[in-house]
Amino acid sequence: MTPRAPSPAAWIRRASTLAAALCGALACGQPPYQFDDGPATNSDELFSIDRLPRFEIELSASSWAALEAEPKEWVPGSFEYDGVVYANVGVRLKGNHSFRPIDDKPSFKIKFNKYIPGNRFLGLEGLTLNNMVVDSSMLREWIGYRVFRALGVPAPRVGYAQVWVNGERYGLYLDIEPYDDEFLERVYADPSGNLYESDKSADLDEALDSWDQDEGEDLSRDDLLAFSQLALLDTNEVFYADAGGVDLPRFLAFLAGETIVGHFDGHIGGHNFFVYHEPTLDQWSYQPWSLDQALVRKVTPFEHAGYLGFKCLRDSQCLVDYIQASQLALTQLQAVDIEAEVERAIALTDEAMRADPRRPYSAKSVESGRERSLDFIKARAAELGPQLDCLVDGAEPDRDNDGFGPCFQDCNDDDPAIHPDAEELCDEIDNNCSGYADDVPACECPMVESEGRQFYLCYNSITWLAARDFCVAQGHVLARFDSAAQMAVIAEAAEAVHSSYWSFGLNDRDVEEDYRWLDGSAPSFMAWANGEPSHQLGWFDCIFLNDGLWSERNCIEKAPFICSDD
Repeated sequence: MTPRAPSPAAWIRRASTLAAALCGALACGQPPYQFDDGPATNSDELFSIDRLPRFEIELSASSWAALEAEPKEWVPGSFEYDGVVYANVGVRLKGNHSFRPIDDKPSFKIKFNKYIPGNRFLGLEGLTLNNMVVDSSMLREWIGYRVFRALGVPAPRVGYAQVWVNGERYGLYLDIEPYDDEFLERVYADPSGNLYESDKSADLDEALDSWDQDEGEDLSRDDLLAFSQLALLDTNEVFYADAGGVDLPRFLAFLAGETIVGHFDGHIGGHNFFVYHEPTLDQWSYQPWSLDQALVRKVTPFEHAGYLGFKCLRDSQCLVDYIQASQLALTQLQAVDIEAEVERAIALTDEAMRADPRRPYSAKSVESGRERSLDFIKARAAELGPQLDCLVDGAEPDRDNDGFGPCFQDCNDDDPAIHPDAEELCDEIDNNCSGYADDVPACECPMVESEGRQFYLCYNSITWLAARDFCVAQGHVLARFDSAAQMAVIAEAAEAVHSSYWSFGLNDRDVEEDYRWLDGSAPSFMAWANGEPSHQLGWFDCIFLNDGLWSERNCIEKAPFICSDD
């Protein structure tokens, strides 16, 4: 470390003035927020909403070029905080959906001991700096991890930072504690075990080499194999074994946390989570990750598709324990004054947000996003409470003895042929309790003709990508329109079925701003709604039809959809 003169910090000394101005806007009714403009002296101070540190990253020309060529490979650089330079640290870019190149607003991983063994920054081995480019509120991950920690789930500490690269302001970043040796040391009594990451759909019913091993000296994966084998048994031993199974209280809190924050892109969807094996206890725990799409979609407590969550919900004993753990989680959530903490986070970061030259959305969009994220989390206890109020004398009733009751949303507990795992029979009855009748490819959607072509209006609400596959399974394609007049006929018919956004086959997923039908052809007409297309947001690539006009939206959004004959 080479001490240098402290970097200018006048911007943070204005925090009290800023907070006073924001307080009126936020209607907080409290004295102006007071922040600490001194340097953090430990990691708890760094990962807080008491200060906004300034980090400076320096990259040589060769390191810059290397990150352009191979952005996720480590290169040497330097890291400066409060006038102290940490030379020869590891730097690389990160992200999948949120990935941005080095000359944009990339997310960074910093590894202080990459080239100098034992090197630490405030006791930390590394830092994760997320760019928040897919979160216009710049709050989702902060709120999400705060909720998980409140529930007792092993989850990282999170703060904010301003980042400069080679003297150029890169903007406001989320500063996340990495899952590494130091995290394990802080959270677990025995930190010597193996830590595995499910990045791309790795799970206990998948091949072991689909997992990334991030920590641990034992590279045999024998522990992961034993865990997988136990989980795959036709028993519930993986939940209730004295050794070798999951740490059940932490796991159930983890499932409840994903439900509360709507983390459909996590274990609920079968990826984006970590598992850690604590050797002394011989137990496994789950950790959340990649929360930038949380606080958007309201999931129910029964949507877990990750292997172990799915298995728990279908085991009568584990299901009851999960319901009770989820009810406890809502009580724990309500004990957190999340609104006050969010207001403080906004006051801390607002000026930096407005000065961020690389954020891909307007300040007005951020303000709207903040409101949506806060409204989402404030409403969750009231929304989820009734869904979890389904036990009678500590057990789930099952009047028709089909193995499903009201906890698992048996939509007709008087008919054993109707339950969530039933076969959909194309009989205009919601046999599988999905909320939609006849919502499988074997059941034809209502057909409408226009200009000699056939279109199919499928009312079940699924993602654009799932709709594309659904249409193909029916022998159709996600709809292509040949003319504005043709589309107007179909739009009117769709509006009569359901006033909603409807997905169809236009998109720019291959080349940004180059809109194509799924057969690769370009549209012969345009019908954009006011303010569309939204391609400036970068990650909106799929087109939806609403009131006869086109809107560009996220491909993971759910909506009814239109198929066509070719």
